[in-house]
Amino acid sequence: MILLYHHVAPADRIPAAGERVRDEGWRFTHSPAAFEGQLAELRRRHYTFISLGQLLDEIHARGRERPGSVVVTFDDGWRDNYEFALPVLRRLGIAATFFVTTAHLRPGGQDPKRMGLPELRHLVQAGFTIGAHSRSHPDLARISPEAAREEIAGSKADLESALGTAVDFFAYPGGAFNATVARLTREAGYRAACSILGPRTNDRRSLFWLYRDLLTPGLNTLGDRYRLSRFARRLLAFRVNRRLKEKLKS
Repeated sequence: MILLYHHVAPADRIPAAGERVRDEGWRFTHSPAAFEGQLAELRRRHYTFISLGQLLDEIHARGRERPGSVVVTFDDGWRDNYEFALPVLRRLGIAATFFVTTAHLRPGGQDPKRMGLPELRHLVQAGFTIGAHSRSHPDLARISPEAAREEIAGSKADLESALGTAVDFFAYPGGAFNATVARLTREAGYRAACSILGPRTNDRRSLFWLYRDLLTPGLNTLGDRYRLSRFARRLLAFRVNRRLKEKLKS
């Protein structure tokens, strides 16, 4: 199971509803305490936290992810991930992958809401994984293949040049992809890419649309119970299959 997070921030850092910028993902916010509580509760339930690279190794070795494995991922590269999520992850000894956009890292670019190169370099030094999330966060399925290739391959090149390390993983901005986008991602040299489809078990067929799960802070909704039940995940996998087929048609 791959978990998807966006913001981890206290209440006083969350913009009022009327002040939020579209597509910044504030509705997917966990407080630091709730984030820590969720991870601790999953560990109490005997889930094992591993890195995204370790999950890929599991899939290549076994054909599919191991039941009970959990990977933590963040989309967009928000600065609050560094300020508030990182201390929790380090305290609990949990690996994570941060998918970041790169337009603000390029010459002349800036975005104080997102992590800059000093934060990203520190994450790499601390053993965390940085993945690419495009340059400018477009809907990759709605732009030309040439523009999509530039976003996908360009963000990888930006990060590898700036960080001096291989960037093996990509996450589709907004979860938008199709067969062409998945092919371009593979051709760019990534090992795998994350979608926002889920819940479903990841296997060798899903390497370029890895399924991810969104859980509520309290882990107490019907959706949470569905996502944490192996039986329900298998039983309702046809829903995810249907959505995947629609995406790959285009």
